[in-house]
This record gives sequence, C-alpha cells and structure tokens, in this order.
Amino acid sequence: MEKLAYHSICTPEEWQGLMRASLSKALCKEIDTFQFDISPYEDSWATFFVHMVLNCCGKNSFELDKLCRFTMSVKKNYRRVPYHNWKHAVSVAHCMYNILQRVQGTFSELERKGLLVACLCHDLDHRGYTNSYLHKFDHPLAALYSTSTMEQHHFSQTVAILQLEGHNIFSNLNADDYEQLLEIIRKAIIATDLALYFGNRKQLSDLQDAGALDINNQTHRDRVIGIMMTSCDLCSVTKFWPVCKITTNDIYAEFWGEGDDLKKMGVQPIPMMDREKIEEIPSGQIFFFSSVAVPCYRTLADIFPTASQLLKYARENLTLWEKVKQASDGSDLDQAAPSNK
Repeated sequence: MEKLAYHSICTPEEWQGLMRASLSKALCKEIDTFQFDISPYEDSWATFFVHMVLNCCGKNSFELDKLCRFTMSVKKNYRRVPYHNWKHAVSVAHCMYNILQRVQGTFSELERKGLLVACLCHDLDHRGYTNSYLHKFDHPLAALYSTSTMEQHHFSQTVAILQLEGHNIFSNLNADDYEQLLEIIRKAIIATDLALYFGNRKQLSDLQDAGALDINNQTHRDRVIGIMMTSCDLCSVTKFWPVCKITTNDIYAEFWGEGDDLKKMGVQPIPMMDREKIEEIPSGQIFFFSSVAVPCYRTLADIFPTASQLLKYARENLTLWEKVKQASDGSDLDQAAPSNK
C-alpha cells in the first residue's frame, strides 16, 4: 500500500513548483480561445488548469496548496497511453472552461468547480482499452462495474485522490454541498461514455423541438451538462487541421493496440481497430464527424449560441476530411488536405 501511495501521490517539489508557476499575459489570452493548442506547453499543462479554475471560479475558490496537490496527483494517475492521457484531460478541461466563460450566470460556482474537476479527471487511470474489450475478456473492472465500466472507475479514482491527505479541495464545503458536488462530478464523468451520448442528444433534440427545454429543470440540466461533457471530450475535432490530424493519429494508435491484442487472441477486430486498414481512416472520420461530432456541436450551439464556434470548426474539419478522401483514398493525409489555419 505504501508503494502504491508513493507512485500515485505527487511530491512536495511537484506541488510547490506548481504553486510558484505563472503564465504570460499572451498565454492567458490564448487560453480563452477554443482552438488554442496546448501541445507545445507540456510543462505548463497543470498551470493552465489552475489558472482556468481560479479564473472561472474565483481567486479564493480553493486553497491553493490543496488545488496544486490535487492537480499534480491527478497528473500522476494518468497512464502513458497514446490518447486517453494527461494531455487529453487538460484539453477537455480547457474546452469546458471556454464554454463556461461564454455562458456566465448559467451555472453556479459549485457546478463550475465540479465540471472543471470532472473534465480533468474524466479518464483517470485509463488503460487504453474500450469498455467492450474489458467485458469481452472478463476484466476485473467489468465485473466490478457492469455499465459504463471505465467511466465508473474514473470517478472512483477521482474520489480516491480527494481522500488523500491534503488533497480534498472541497473540504471547506458543508456536508450537503459536498454530496451535491460529488454527484455533479459523477454524473459528468459517466456522461463521457459515448454509448450514452446518442440517447442524451435525442432527448435534448426532442425537448428543443417541442420548445420544452428548461435548463432550470434538474433533469434537463443534467442532459445539457451531458452534451457539454461530450462536446469537451471530442474537442480535438474542433482544433486547427494539423492538431486535429495529429490527435486522430493518437486515437488510432490506441485503437490499433487493442486490435493487435484481439488478433493475438484469435479475434478479428473491427476495421477501426485494424492497423492493416489504415486507408479507411478518412471515411471513418467522415462517418464519425457526420453522425457523432457535428450533431453534438449543433445541439450545443442550439442551447448555447455563444459556443457555436465549436460547430463551425467541426464542420470545417469535416470538409477537410472529405477533401482528403476525394484527393487521396489512402495517400499522405498531410499533402492531401489544405490547412484551415
């Protein structure tokens, strides 16, 4: 247990270093844009998160030492997998920050805190395998959580970190608020299970079509938060083309790793997870954008017009993927598609 704690808890040097860190005025300005690419600033990702939390929730919303301990220990509990990693966590939190900054007055401070933390923690301890893989091969986590397996594990890991000494960033809340906040985080993390997205979007669309969507109705509010979480989770599709393309490579690297394991066990993976079908990436992305991403951002834009840039950027990248397919059908993707930057 002591060894486990040693490897999962940040060192004093790490969290104290984060407390001393600061960002340039130029970076603070760039962070406030949806298309900001965090990639070149790896050493500052934790600083970005602290900046966003304090900017969105208030300078005195957290005890800084606890916030820094928590952030650095969360970082330590992300694995070195190609896509579901620390970089993805900060990117998702960055997108949520930008949505919240554009819908000020809609969500309480408690909700804003919960949503930013949920985004940072939504893939904690991800192993690079899908829920279906875990169930297919009777992984212990699948036995523990029968639905939304990894998402429930991510929430469990979040609570475990909060319970570490000096890490409970919500210790100043009363019991009722603390319970409410944990429920906000739990629902938000579970909502990142893409299998739940389709039903959620359908329900929201039906409410909008009927003119019945009421964000003050808690059930409706939970659905809106769900679509916000999906929008943030998929935000790489809204970045400038070079970033979108590189992230696509990371996603497929993870998928192919799972596909390789399936082949070793005599199971033929679906085309998306078969590295021998690399030429199908453009058509796969066109399908994903058309059936998942663009409808998601369209629904979000209908609810929050101030977040409509995400829909615009997703549509631009869909057009670029269509050009890739038309021009190459398997040739070099960088050469085949123009840049939208």
